[in-house]
Amino acid sequence: MHKIAIIADPHYHEVFPGYRFDGPDFDGKPMAAIRTRTDSAASTRIFNESYFAFPAVLDACVKDGIKTIAIAGDLTDDGQVATMDGALALLQHYSETHGVRFFLTPGNHDVFAMSGRHHTKAFYTKDGGIASVTSNRQLVQGEGAVLEERMFCRSYSDLAPLWAPYGIQRQEKDHYWECPFGVDDAFDKRMFEIASRDGSVIHRQLDLSYLVEPEPGLWLVAVDANVFEPRKGCKDGSHFDAVSDSTDAGWNSLVRLKPFVLDWLANVSARAKIQGKTLVCFSHYPAIDTYDGTVADEDFLFGATQAVRRTPWTMTSNAVARTGIGIHFSGHLHVADTSTIEVDGTRLTNVALPSPVAFPPGFAVVTGDFRGVSADLRRVEFDRFDAFFPFYRNDAKADSSWIEASSYGQFLYGHVAQLVRNRYLPHEWPTDLARVFNQASLEDLFALAKIAEPVAAGDFVSQRVGGLSAIDLVVDWYAVRKGSEFALQFIPSNRLELYFKLIAEYGCRQWADPACLQSQVKLFLDMMARYLGADATAREAV
Repeated sequence: MHKIAIIADPHYHEVFPGYRFDGPDFDGKPMAAIRTRTDSAASTRIFNESYFAFPAVLDACVKDGIKTIAIAGDLTDDGQVATMDGALALLQHYSETHGVRFFLTPGNHDVFAMSGRHHTKAFYTKDGGIASVTSNRQLVQGEGAVLEERMFCRSYSDLAPLWAPYGIQRQEKDHYWECPFGVDDAFDKRMFEIASRDGSVIHRQLDLSYLVEPEPGLWLVAVDANVFEPRKGCKDGSHFDAVSDSTDAGWNSLVRLKPFVLDWLANVSARAKIQGKTLVCFSHYPAIDTYDGTVADEDFLFGATQAVRRTPWTMTSNAVARTGIGIHFSGHLHVADTSTIEVDGTRLTNVALPSPVAFPPGFAVVTGDFRGVSADLRRVEFDRFDAFFPFYRNDAKADSSWIEASSYGQFLYGHVAQLVRNRYLPHEWPTDLARVFNQASLEDLFALAKIAEPVAAGDFVSQRVGGLSAIDLVVDWYAVRKGSEFALQFIPSNRLELYFKLIAEYGCRQWADPACLQSQVKLFLDMMARYLGADATAREAV
């Protein structure tokens, strides 16, 4: 029986990178690089806490006797040279001290095409101000930022040699190793041609997919699902703006632009079955819809949100299923969800893993043999989750309730509320619908369900007199979307009961106008019911 851990999106941030600005003291050391609370509140992940969260996950793996750890992309915050070096030093420490072997695959926050790219980040200063640190000389001249070359994100050709010990190239301990191009692990043998959509531009890029057998019988398959599509007219691939960002591309673009990977996976899968190998495949991006079939509804309700843009199409999922890999582990979306499809008698299960630095914080322990594998999601908790709270309290924009959390899980549950206020409502929701949910109470929504005539969102007037707000509902809607059943332990039971009643109230009604406010609320609640799964269906029936 094999036992490994898979960690997605640890987003490690190096707190002591040695950047040349007057950072505050932290843990008795000077010049700490501490990201602002404002940036964390608007990001899909938190930043500083990864400095403790990632080692906490590794410690849990060591305690459990796990010697093989796969990281499904986004090892680092944003691929900055200093942060990547810090993360690799951490992996080396656990390898040398505990005998752990790590296997990496790149995510969109680790590396950028064949060019690399600049980054600019904001940090607290020792005197309580904020410093902008950048790798871009133009910003230093124009905006007075602090120049720091180690803020730059490396290219594939620069990063690949540093990742060589972590599955990217063959190691002496490996029982077997190959890549889509054969058994030669040289980087110049793993280049492929990729064309712009109109076919006028062709770049040569590096693919870092590989198969490794770290212990007899276990085949780990790491798929490099980053896709940097050349832009029309941009022939020089050494410029960062010559390609499209991989963030929204994933498997949808891989199927179209890196089909050799699918051919290789089909070959690997067939050989694994013949040889009785335990096949565990992972990449950064999901291969199946992780949002319980709600993406079309979200597109109708909100438009082309981040979730809509990043969800694999049905034809994409079918193509991956036909390779026969059986099970695939992914990250990127910071959600906990398991989805299964069947195509022509072949099943594919995608296990979407949460991040240790987003709600709900977790990682997976995977066990199995040639007959199949199973995943156990483990929650992440550690004592020093509040180590950066004193810096956040001094932030003029700080939400005191968020930084009074009693556990790491509660802190990240509070982060969902920050995202609702600072990202989702202002940037992804239609203005009128966002205004309704900002003003309404749950009682308003119950009353709205009883109005037979369609009401326009712009005409809604709240009669709110207290009780739960609609914002509480929105926060928990996102929480269950991200965490499925794992979110329920953070939502008070009396609040859940009200949600189930509201779902049932709208579920038994229809309105003629699909664009009216009642229809929009009904669709929103239908989506929540699917996130809640069988539990919601059972309660609706009561």
